[in-house]
Amino acid sequence: MLALLTAVLLQAAPAAAPAATPAVAHAPADGIDLHDRRHVRALYLDLVGRTPKRDELEAADAAVASPATLVRHLLRTREFWEQWYEDELFYFLLIDNARPDDVAGADGIPARLEAGRLDLRGAVTEIVSGSAFNRANPGNDTFVSVVLEQLLGVDVRRQPALLEAGKKMYDGKPSTLYGESGANQADVVRIVARQPAFERRVVERQYRRIVGRDAAAKDLDRWAQALREQPAAFVDLVQEWVLSAPYAERLASLRGKTDLQFIRGLYVDLTDELPEPTELRRLRGALSTVADSAPLRAVIARSLLDRHAAELPAKDSLDPGAFVDESFLRFLGRTPSAAERAEFLAVFAEKDCQPATLLRALVTHPEYQSY
Repeated sequence: MLALLTAVLLQAAPAAAPAATPAVAHAPADGIDLHDRRHVRALYLDLVGRTPKRDELEAADAAVASPATLVRHLLRTREFWEQWYEDELFYFLLIDNARPDDVAGADGIPARLEAGRLDLRGAVTEIVSGSAFNRANPGNDTFVSVVLEQLLGVDVRRQPALLEAGKKMYDGKPSTLYGESGANQADVVRIVARQPAFERRVVERQYRRIVGRDAAAKDLDRWAQALREQPAAFVDLVQEWVLSAPYAERLASLRGKTDLQFIRGLYVDLTDELPEPTELRRLRGALSTVADSAPLRAVIARSLLDRHAAELPAKDSLDPGAFVDESFLRFLGRTPSAAERAEFLAVFAEKDCQPATLLRALVTHPEYQSY
């Protein structure tokens, strides 16, 4: 039964893979459409790392906000900065046992970013100056190489003088790096983070993370300059990015979910709640150990659905057509094709088929791993 539904989805649905593939029919010039579930899901996944909850979908369906209003709202939430922080930790490979001891509440990095008491340079400097980063990158050669490469994009093999100056400074010997004097590990990080290339590197990788493609060099230069002049301008830049034509064009294609987006989105889609932090990290850690996480993602999705199957409405209380339509919208952000709808209804009419059977076909399908 499940194999039959999966086969129907594979035939009728667009391929879902990290590489972009056609997924919607309307023209990219349409921009963000809050009545298009894929668009709303994409905004939430890109900005807060999860799919929208039911009340958030209802608000979008009711068109109570314009795209710009919704984007501004999401960018001013603690959740936006929590997502940013988690992505930064992943970028620096500070996950699982290498994760720093997070400070909770108002003193944590996300909370201070939200409140404007910390800017991006300060937050990155704090992460890279921390003991967790030091443990993950032991020794002067490794530490200085990673700082230069990840904060500025420097290839230390081509600039050995920078590496040697940084290593001396790391070892506590007075040295000069980028024309600035220093004599310890903290000075290495401080000096590197003060370089103009720091902001360019930040906007380059943040644009790629949020929009899903590379930005033009002239735009990177402009955004980096804006961030240098006004460190608090980052949320304004992100708003510009997601309301731009390139982002609208990206919405015309499927993009693979990160492990974090997949887990958080799965919990919201199935339970309307986020996973507990310990559960999230456990599952993310498991996914990070395999080269191809798709099969394990399907196992996780099936397991979570089975745990909550008893909470689903009884089959005889459902309108089959409405249930199929809403399930596709809820989990894939689109309506089913005529062939998909007919086959799902036919299977649902079978005596042994339960609502969980249809949902299992959706959440374990490759298309659910993209958005």
